[in-house]
Formats: sequence, C-alpha cells, structure tokens
Amino acid sequence: MQQALEILKKYWNHDTFRSPQDLAIQSILDNNDTFVLLPTGGGKSICFQIPALVKPGLCLVISPLVALMDDQVKNLRNKGIKAAAIIGGMHTDEIIATLDNCEFGGTKLLYLSPERLQQDWVIDRIKKLPLNSIAIDEAHCVSQWGHDFRPAYLKLAGLKEFFPNIPFIALTATANQSVQEDICTHLGLKNPNTFKKSFLRENLIYGVYEVENKEVTLERILTKNPYSSIVYVRNRKDCFELSKKLNQKNFSANFFHGGIATSDKKKRLKLWLDEKVKVMVATNAFGMGIDKSNVKTVIHYHFPENLESYYQEAGRAGRNGQKAFASILLAPNDINNAKNSFKETLFDKDFLKLVYKKLNNYFQIAYGDGFNTQHSLNLNQFCNAYQLKAKQTYNALQFLDRQGIINLSQDFGQQSKLQLLGSTSELLDFLSVHDEEEGLLLSILRNYPGIHHQMMTINLEQLAQKTDLSSEKINQYLTDWTKKELCIFENASNDITLTFNEAREDEKTLNRTFYYLKQQNNTKEKQFKSMIFYLENKDVCKNKILLHYFDEILAKDCNSCSTCLSKNASERSIATRRLTEERILTLLTKQDYSSLELEEQLQIDTALLIESLNHLLEQNKIKPTPNTKYTYIK
Repeated sequence: MQQALEILKKYWNHDTFRSPQDLAIQSILDNNDTFVLLPTGGGKSICFQIPALVKPGLCLVISPLVALMDDQVKNLRNKGIKAAAIIGGMHTDEIIATLDNCEFGGTKLLYLSPERLQQDWVIDRIKKLPLNSIAIDEAHCVSQWGHDFRPAYLKLAGLKEFFPNIPFIALTATANQSVQEDICTHLGLKNPNTFKKSFLRENLIYGVYEVENKEVTLERILTKNPYSSIVYVRNRKDCFELSKKLNQKNFSANFFHGGIATSDKKKRLKLWLDEKVKVMVATNAFGMGIDKSNVKTVIHYHFPENLESYYQEAGRAGRNGQKAFASILLAPNDINNAKNSFKETLFDKDFLKLVYKKLNNYFQIAYGDGFNTQHSLNLNQFCNAYQLKAKQTYNALQFLDRQGIINLSQDFGQQSKLQLLGSTSELLDFLSVHDEEEGLLLSILRNYPGIHHQMMTINLEQLAQKTDLSSEKINQYLTDWTKKELCIFENASNDITLTFNEAREDEKTLNRTFYYLKQQNNTKEKQFKSMIFYLENKDVCKNKILLHYFDEILAKDCNSCSTCLSKNASERSIATRRLTEERILTLLTKQDYSSLELEEQLQIDTALLIESLNHLLEQNKIKPTPNTKYTYIK
C-alpha cells in the first residue's frame, strides 16, 4: 500500500485514505473482484483510479454518464494523468486513434459507455489492450431492480470470458440488498470482496417543511446561512426566475441547467467554486463532477421523484464534515401536483406499441424493413401528428433506446435557439405595426424569461400553439428579425436523431421488452411512493426513513431532523403546559382568579395560559364563575 499512498499524495495531495478506500484498493491490487458501495461524496473513483496507476497497464471504466466521464477525464489530465474517453459523437477515426493511444501510448484509464461494448470491432480492439482492471461505475444500472436499469449493462458479464484473470470493480452510491445481489450475479463477479460505508451523514440535518410562501422561507434560510448553497428546482424557467428574484433581494445568485452553453457552464461553476457567487439555482443537471466541500445548504424548492436522487443531491452539502442542512420546501399543493405529474410519465405496453408503430409509419418504414436506417425527428411535430403526450412519448423512446430497439442521439444539439437583441420597449415599438409579430414577441417574452441575456432553446411547435401561427410562419418572422438585427436565431427543424437497430416487426420486435417495462414501472412506482412517504410522514425520524430505504437500520432517532425536532418541541410543549396547569391549580385552591390576573401572577404567555385553562376545563378540574373568573373544583 505504500506506493498507493505515495500516488495519493502526489496527485490528490492527501496523506491517508478514507475508510474503506484502503481496503478496496488492496483488494483490487490483490486481483480480487470487488464491490464498492459508498454514498455520494464517499470517494468511489479513488478506489479504481489508484490501482490503475499502481499496476502496469490501464483500467477500463464503464460509465453510463457522458458528462461524468468527460469531467473525470479532464480532472485526471489536469493532474498529469493520461486518461481518455470514447463518447457519443466521436468519429470512427477519433475512436481508433484513442484506442491506439491506449494500446501503445501509456494511457492509464479509458472511459466508455456500455453501449460501445455492443460494437464487435470495439470489443476486438479492447481485447488487445493491456488491461489491469475493469471498473463498472453506476453499477446499479445492471439490476432490473435498480432505479436506472440499462440492458446494455447485462452484456458486461461477457467481458469476464475475455479477461478471466483481471479484477472487476463494481461501484455504486445507491443500492439496497436486492440490487447488490443482482449486480454481483449479472456481472459474474467471483466471490467479490464487498466494502460498504454507512449511509448515515451525522453532520447533515434533513428537513421537510410545509410552508405557505416558498420564496419567503427560502430567503430566511439563505439569510440565516449566508454560505455556499444549492437550490434545486424542476425546470429551466424556474432556474432563471428564482435566480433573478434572489438577486433582486441582494442575494448573490446564479443559475445552471442543461440548456446553457458549455463555456457558460464553466464560467458559472467557477464563480460558485471561487465563492464569487454564493447561491446556485439549478436543475438536476448540476451535480455530476461537482466537488465543493463547504456547501452549507441544499434546498429542494421542488422535490425529485425518488430517494436515490434526493440522497445524492442532498449529499452535496457538508462534505467537509461540518454541520450542514438539506431541506425540502413543500407548498400546499406540491404533493398532489407531483402525483398527477408522475402518472403522466408512466406508460404501458399498449402505449409503447402505439409509439413504435407510429414511429415506423412516420418514417414510412414497411414491415420487415428499417434495419440500420437513421432518421431525424422533431418530437413535438411527431406528437402533434398523432395526438401523443410529449413526456410519455419521450420516455417511451428512451425505453426503446435502453432496450436496444433504437438508438437516440447522445446530444440534442439540433434544437432551435434564440436571443433577443435590444430592450423590450424597443422591440415592441419596432413590431407594433404588425399584430402577429407583436403577439409572437409577447409570447416569447412570457415563455422564455431571460432570453435577452443569453441564447435559449425555444420550441417552435409550442409557440405555434400559443400564438395560432404556424411553426413555418414563426420561422419566417424570426429569420426576418435576424436580418433586421432584432435577434439572433439558429433554426433546427429536428431535435432527435434516431437509428433503428432492428427491422420492423411491430409487436414481435417489442415482445421481449414488455417484461422489463413492467419491472420499470413497478420500480418507479415504489420509488415514488417511498419519496412521498418521506415527505408526508411526521412520526418517523427522517434519517431512519432514508437508511431503511437503503437496507440499513438506525437504532436511535437522530434528534436533529425536522421530525425529531418537531417531536421534541411537542414533548417540551406538553411538559410546559402540565407545569403551568399545576401552577394554576395551586393558585385557584386559594382563591378565584380571572385569566388576566392569572397571567399577571404567573408571568406567562397568553397562548400558553389559554391552552392550559382549556385543558383544565375539559378535565373538570376548574370551572368559570358568574363574574368571569375561574374556580377550583374540589
């Protein structure tokens, strides 16, 4: 382990490993299959990166997250470590050059997605690489019980046949017992050494708060804790609007979502990391690769659909071990709205068959044809053509992608983008002579706040529905505005590129997927119900609920979460009331008193006095007198 410690010091500037990193690393160095289950921020990557540097050869890292692969490769290169990734959008020549560097150029870590391993020529090239280990990150994706099942992961066990003597490392932050067993079985791990760390974060205080006004509550939280914070919201529009409101209230805030240009994301992240911006209002796109130890508060303005996501996002607070807060704000209708929205995301096999059939009809693919053909698709136009719900349809396409029936484009860079130039009043003055154009401008301003400040992705089909203009007419107007230097408009008629991996055989093509669809829906429903239970339950310690979800038992209440504090306050309130009642009875045994006289005698709060008097009246220990006083009942 001495060499491992020297590498840790040289590249990461740490003197010791965190438990159980050292044990996992030693297991891999001893060529044992290894399972690592560490919560978010627990340092999973170190467990395979260090052995990769100690041993001759390189580590193959399988990851489903393109953004995380890209981020880890950049971080490793910044440390002077040779690392590479094969990601979507790379040309074949680039992939070949990358694999050549891995074979002959001293690359120590190669990242790629599980889908790449479905390409025979890629497998053939990997067989020639001097691998010293294979790491499977986000390994819960291999399990049908996991929250993000990906069938491509099931084929990873085939790597064992090609590399029987190389240790496999499965890593995940979120896996209960059934998922852990599934992972080990499907990956073909041989007697793996398992290393876990408790999911309990003793320094992190969880809270769920029902409030009438989220904005006011958020301001109070940020005022009380004026340190680095993350506020998670559901969509891009809320990102911009909430960030703007916070800045108007003199909070230092910025926003972050998936639609922001990469260069802009880097600038915003750097401002936040450098403490020049304290509050980052973000969608769940903000998180992967974010490593800031002194985040004091993570506030969920809108809650996620499952506890796995919540635990990971909340876990970005307090990584320095100091006291930190993870709070969820609930408005009166939030849970009901979320339940209705969740139902709209699920779909059954009949809907899947409908989408697949319409997709083939849309591209005029005959029965038995379509294999390996590529098509561009505008999702909203497709949904409008067949009266399909966009969210359900997109989820169905994602499911077909995960099942290998089709391949969706990795990036959705062909979306239409717009930025308005000049002030709102200037634009309105210029366009006011044309009612249609003025109406279009007003609709854009209503639906895309912040469009003066940056290029934003716009949906021409939705604008068409809101303005009663055709998408072609809107395209014509925006193109004309660009010529007049009123805006910058980049039009793209399609937002998805998809490839059919199988010939069209309708239900026969889909039959094998129905089992997985049922499992996926069951899993999502269970996860959502667990999330709702966490939010609604007011009796069980929040830490106990979270740990139980991950098959861990917490013997005692944490005494710090919102539930525990509320229960303790209630108990203190009952004790205080009982003491007050005894003092009232002591006075009334001597003579009658009015409520005002009792308040003066006891020097107590009016509300506490009234509560205590009402309780004594209910118990028939006292009664009112005709002269508005209270007397003791003997």
